[in-house]
Amino acid sequence: MQSGMSFQRERAKGVGFIALLSISVTAYYLIWRLNTFNPDAMAFSIILYSAEIYGFITTLMFFFMIWKPTKRIPMAPEQGFTVDVFIPTLNEDAELLRKTVLGCLNMNYPHKTYILDDGRRPAVEALARELGCGYIARNVNRDAKAGNLNHALGRTDGDFIAVFDADHVPQPDFLERLLGYFRDEKVAFVQTPQDFYNIDSFQHRLTKGKKLWSEQSLFYSLIQTGKDRWNATYFCGSCAILRRKALEDIGGFATGTVTEDLHTSIKLHANGWRSVYHNESLAYGIAAPVLYPFQKQRLRWGQGAMQVLIKDNPLFIKGLAIAQRVCYLASMTTYFDGFQKAIYYFSPIIILSTGFYPIMAFNMDFLIRFIPHLGLSIWAYEEMSRGFGRTLFIEQYSMIRFYTFIRSTIGFLRNKRLRFKVTPKTEYKKTDLKMLLPQVLILSGSVTSILYAISGLAVYKIDRGIVIANIFWAMVNTGIAYTVIKYSIEKIQRRRDFRFPADILARNRLIVVEDLHERGALIQTTEKFKLGSILSLRLSLGDKTVEIKGIVLYLKKSVNRRVPVFYYGIEFEDDSRDAKDAIIVYNFSHAVNKMMKGLSIDNETPTAAQSRTTKQELGFKARSKVIVTSHPLA
Repeated sequence: MQSGMSFQRERAKGVGFIALLSISVTAYYLIWRLNTFNPDAMAFSIILYSAEIYGFITTLMFFFMIWKPTKRIPMAPEQGFTVDVFIPTLNEDAELLRKTVLGCLNMNYPHKTYILDDGRRPAVEALARELGCGYIARNVNRDAKAGNLNHALGRTDGDFIAVFDADHVPQPDFLERLLGYFRDEKVAFVQTPQDFYNIDSFQHRLTKGKKLWSEQSLFYSLIQTGKDRWNATYFCGSCAILRRKALEDIGGFATGTVTEDLHTSIKLHANGWRSVYHNESLAYGIAAPVLYPFQKQRLRWGQGAMQVLIKDNPLFIKGLAIAQRVCYLASMTTYFDGFQKAIYYFSPIIILSTGFYPIMAFNMDFLIRFIPHLGLSIWAYEEMSRGFGRTLFIEQYSMIRFYTFIRSTIGFLRNKRLRFKVTPKTEYKKTDLKMLLPQVLILSGSVTSILYAISGLAVYKIDRGIVIANIFWAMVNTGIAYTVIKYSIEKIQRRRDFRFPADILARNRLIVVEDLHERGALIQTTEKFKLGSILSLRLSLGDKTVEIKGIVLYLKKSVNRRVPVFYYGIEFEDDSRDAKDAIIVYNFSHAVNKMMKGLSIDNETPTAAQSRTTKQELGFKARSKVIVTSHPLA
């Protein structure tokens, strides 16, 4: 145990050394770069250099945030706490909402559950009556989600408020795992990761080795734990518990912005309250399935961050510690990345197309400074991000988001009043090239400029090294643009409902349920059924056995060891409501955890990967030596 801890400390020191080395080399490079501006293209030179300076500053803030992440160990909660569970909703589908309500009602610790319906829908009110939870609606939708939450605060009296978006289903032990942190009376809220069960979403990547990565992995797995060290983790709007007294201290959930969560966090920290980040997935929601809702969600986040910068800028608001100001500023200014990326994407196009270049010469003096700076920057990022960063994937999503980020930051200049818009949870809008015009422009512009530069049509006089370097730069951008366009168009939502892997044996038949959701299932059997026939299945779902009927919709046949195996798609009958609810509870309290545990998170750093490979090679050589020396003829 001690040797393992010693190894971790030594590895942490090594990672810190790499980061400090990278910072030093980059600082030297940027100082040297001040003497490389092209006087004939001074504006261009300053713009490109500004992008590099911006990158250096954001890197410094990033490293500061994540230098020493926390590892929280939960405590058992005190008994007797009163907890109100809020599920704010506006126009989400009632069937989607049903899953969340069932999950909330299924939590172990005593609590009251309320649907906060800003849509004032009879179907949702009927759902609340049917499931036995509270229903709160209001006549005017003032202040959007924050107003909805504040309205419910005035009509409830629980000591603590658990908040879940309409698509986030909590685990049964959610409250038990988190309430112990409130033994510290200065803790205002406890936040957990917002994890997602639809691993076929737009933001998820699953490799052949069953390594799962998400575009939000870096934020929830590392950045929030890093912020937690500085008492600067922030409330993310869902999957969290807040202390009523703390909310009352700041006048309720913050209003006036479309990101009430970030805004509320700043106010709480500025008033001396503490926060906790518990890095354990205790609720699962739906991630954006395709490009359109993905971009729409990031646009709202960026616009909200700009509104907070205007209303309660963390640099100037009273009460925050310096570390808290840095952490908030780092997260809020990340949306200016869009401008930096645009400069990097279009610079080689401009250089190759016009002959105007921002650096005097791409000679050896430049290369011996730039290559170490670039190489160390990537290595340090991978090591410091503990493998959650994944440079290749991040660069792809950066290109997907860059124009959305630019659009969101324009609000900082216009200070335009924005309306809160719910991110679509089940979006079928197919991606077309119109949604990818900025990326198409980068692809076409890069290819055209490359062809122009090498075709002999270019009449400008540029050093050959500059041409070669920018052709390579444009080719890299071309590859990224082509990859993201192809991925975005091919990424479609194939099914309305995500199917959880089941591997359940039907007790009344020789049938294995391969995957399962409340609308239907995929079954495997050696029996033969006709399409359209009705099957009755008896399923053991945890501690509950249910019977449910379904119609056979389609058939797939395969042969396993010369035995015909049939796969049938089953659609359950509409009148099996109790059985369907049991399937929902089972999927979100058992099946989802089994699925996630079977998918290892790919967070291996380059150094760790190299160390593992070396150990495997040494182990193989050692085993080979033993085999050879133990041979009878040796």
